[in-house]
Amino acid sequence: MRIAVVAWVAGIWLLQRQPQLYSHFSCLGVVVLAALLVWRSRGVHRLACLALLALFAGFSYANLRADWRLAYPLPAAWELQDIQLTGVVDGLVEATPYGPRFVLKVDSVATDQAQVPARLLLSDYAKGAHYLPAQRWQLTVRLKRPHGNLNPGGFDFEAWLLANRIGATGTVRHRSDNQLIQPFAPGFFTSIDRVRQQLATRIDSELAGKPWRGVVKALIMGDQSGIAPEQWQLFRSLGLTHLVSISGLHVTLLATLSGWLVAWLARQSPRLTSRLPARQFGLIAGVATAILYTLLAGAAVPTQRTLWMLMAAALALSCGRRLAVSTVWCFALALTTLIDPWAVLSVGFWLSYLTVGVLLYAFAGRVGEPGGWHGKLAAWGGAQWAATLGSAPLLVLYFQQLPVLSPLANAVAIPLIGSLATPIALAGCLDPSGWLWRLAHQILDYTFLGVTWLASWPQAVVSLPSPPVWTLLPASLAVGLWLAPRGLPAKWLAPLGLLPLFALPKPAMQPGEFRLTVLDVGQGLAVLIETGRHQMLFDTGALGGGSRVLPGVLAAAGIRRLDSLMLSHNDSDHVGGAPTVVESVGVDLLTGSLPADHPLRQGRAYRQCEAGQFWQWEGVTFRILHPPVALYTQPVKNDNALSCVLKIDSAAGSVLIPADLEREGELWLLDQSATALRADLLIMPHHGSRTSSIPEFIAAVQPRWAIATAGYLNRFGHPKADIIGRYRDKQVEVYRTDLDGAVRIDFRREGPQITVWREQSPRYWRPAGDFIR
Repeated sequence: MRIAVVAWVAGIWLLQRQPQLYSHFSCLGVVVLAALLVWRSRGVHRLACLALLALFAGFSYANLRADWRLAYPLPAAWELQDIQLTGVVDGLVEATPYGPRFVLKVDSVATDQAQVPARLLLSDYAKGAHYLPAQRWQLTVRLKRPHGNLNPGGFDFEAWLLANRIGATGTVRHRSDNQLIQPFAPGFFTSIDRVRQQLATRIDSELAGKPWRGVVKALIMGDQSGIAPEQWQLFRSLGLTHLVSISGLHVTLLATLSGWLVAWLARQSPRLTSRLPARQFGLIAGVATAILYTLLAGAAVPTQRTLWMLMAAALALSCGRRLAVSTVWCFALALTTLIDPWAVLSVGFWLSYLTVGVLLYAFAGRVGEPGGWHGKLAAWGGAQWAATLGSAPLLVLYFQQLPVLSPLANAVAIPLIGSLATPIALAGCLDPSGWLWRLAHQILDYTFLGVTWLASWPQAVVSLPSPPVWTLLPASLAVGLWLAPRGLPAKWLAPLGLLPLFALPKPAMQPGEFRLTVLDVGQGLAVLIETGRHQMLFDTGALGGGSRVLPGVLAAAGIRRLDSLMLSHNDSDHVGGAPTVVESVGVDLLTGSLPADHPLRQGRAYRQCEAGQFWQWEGVTFRILHPPVALYTQPVKNDNALSCVLKIDSAAGSVLIPADLEREGELWLLDQSATALRADLLIMPHHGSRTSSIPEFIAAVQPRWAIATAGYLNRFGHPKADIIGRYRDKQVEVYRTDLDGAVRIDFRREGPQITVWREQSPRYWRPAGDFIR
């Protein structure tokens, strides 16, 4: 049974890695063939065939569910068109700096011929209304098909939309006919949503202005939207993220307390116990409490895992049977993936189930452990070691870091948060005064004050480049061997299986070679340049794009310090992500054309970019071609005129990055030296705007490739179709970050190698050919 469950989950995971879906007939044929093999086989072969059958069944089931979910997409013809519809606000409303964001479950569409998916993710940038869960609204919206930034090591927003059953994203149009139709749409789940929203509002009111308010909310109801980025960074660096999530401990605690109370009350009534044993009443109450709390907490994967495990254990107890804990774990794993095949796309799914699975494996069948306090201490230390070792491969793969001091931080935080602050916060839901919530917040304040200094230790976190997915296989085998019982032969070989995960060398670059990655940060510009021993970032995108994308990209590349950060000019779509970058990684030198009073210039090394500056890294030459020094003292019509223009030259190839330079700047460069502009790759000036890319400039550069950096269906219409045509008329191959994702060019001695991220990682929800060249 256990092997079959593991194979089932592997089949579901395998489908989520496919570039396309398959016909149901062929999937059914493979399943039937595997079933025949099981029927005809015996002994060990039967077990292998059963695992094969479970693998194909999981694959086919996930294929079927995916086909259903993608059955009614938003047609491309209806993107950015005004559509009037009616729907119910589904789930909590997220407050963002740009306005409320919420999921709308569509009831009906008033606009003729419009085809709209059943669930939409909407933002109201006009902040024109106060939305609450379970409200029914009539709205006019503009929609886009699911689309997200695609970068090496970046978050897959399109996969998240698919997993959450969201068929399109969009904005609410500020129209006079937008109106609230029904204050409360009746229903069980809508009632749960309304209770969650009221609870969130109460917490925000009672703990207004307090730093750990978002953590209290997360502990009570699983809403993590209020946790600040710097707090998440602290939790990750100390291995404390599990403590600020609704975990099995919360669900089990409430279920146990309610079950014990109901069983005790039942024993006081002989009439009740004559009909049903008191233990049965307790089991029913415990399961019911677990179900309600799981719904109240948003039904995250850890709470689902605990709920299914509790239900399986309660069912076995009510039937008078004893089930192995591993059997209960397998039941929960199978049920989670049966209900939601996209759960395997979540990091929380793997961390939750594998951590518990590793603990079960590590302590299975262990007898004769010493008793007393020293025995309990040894058991606790063993559990910490098993959990740390078991989660290490996933932490390196997904977050590119290992919290070395996690056991020490958890030794302090688990008793204070898990056993003290969490129960008090939960009890505070019944306290109208809010005093218990303030007490829980105070405990959190003292706890994090005590452990924060650990994060400042030089080796608190070991940072590593993102390893290939295949390294998980030897790492998993190594973890299993390392945690095996004592006396197992060849156990000393376990560390060797971890070497590819932690010590896989980066491809070496020879002198004159370099790598350039044009990142997909939406409407903005961010370019990462790497030589053999140096790293440079040119621009950082906007606040909403660059700040969200760049930390993950830099971590995946193994970059913990930038030799140079160049900010071409003071436009928000070029410098918006800079504060996040300088906080997440060190920066040796900041360069740009920022004004003297800009906050980023204060208290750090800064050099003004001026035409004529140059330097070399490992045989690669960097030159600043613009702006001239005199331009800083002259009036300019906008910040684009001060754009720093960077030229990169080497024996392997050349690149020109003009930022937002416009026609006047291009003419100035042509007057200086047209031959100096020649480059193999041109980052299209000003995102492909009509104010740039004059024919004479393109002719002087003579690029083989041009890349336009723009947001998907952005409001400026960048890149303009006639500008793209202008490049193609010159036989220039054009790439676009909005349609291609990140574009990486490795300039090697043997020739440039281009990697397009949407082609590099195709999935059935975003096929590689689903964009226009």
